[in-house]
Amino acid sequence: MFSYKIVLVGDFGTGKTSLIRRFVNNSFSEDYKSSIGVTISKKILKTDIDNKIYETTIMIWDIEGRTEFKPIFSHHLNGSKAFIIVADITRIESINSITEHIEVCQKIAVNSPIFIAFNKSDMEHDDIDIYKYKNLSSNIIDIFKTSAKDNISVNEIFEVLNSQVIKSSLQ
Repeated sequence: MFSYKIVLVGDFGTGKTSLIRRFVNNSFSEDYKSSIGVTISKKILKTDIDNKIYETTIMIWDIEGRTEFKPIFSHHLNGSKAFIIVADITRIESINSITEHIEVCQKIAVNSPIFIAFNKSDMEHDDIDIYKYKNLSSNIIDIFKTSAKDNISVNEIFEVLNSQVIKSSLQ
């Protein structure tokens, strides 16, 4: 069994906790409670790569998104094999923070893959070319429009991330 850590980062209220709950427990709650500090969840996956099954345990770190804590949370990023940067597709200020989150992740874990989740895609939002954000860093592997509420692309982003981490570890 292979075990590793990933971290979800993003501004407050982007739905990091909701994405994790949907992925780990297949549940969603409309009640918003801002995360305080760090919450760690665990999920075991079985992934087929080249006709071989790999069992992985993913330790998913959910870091609070309140901006005044950014200087102290960077040590929580150490040891992460990958990052999911979560932006609220309905809030431009959250989208504008993506670059800052990429920079912080790359300072701590230079070569770790980064995925971007444009969350809350079930809600009305401006038409955004999400794929232009792929050019922000060579570490960005993929970009998804997600909805924890409607379970859109939630499993997919974690499964693609898991496959990427396994393939990287096999090289």
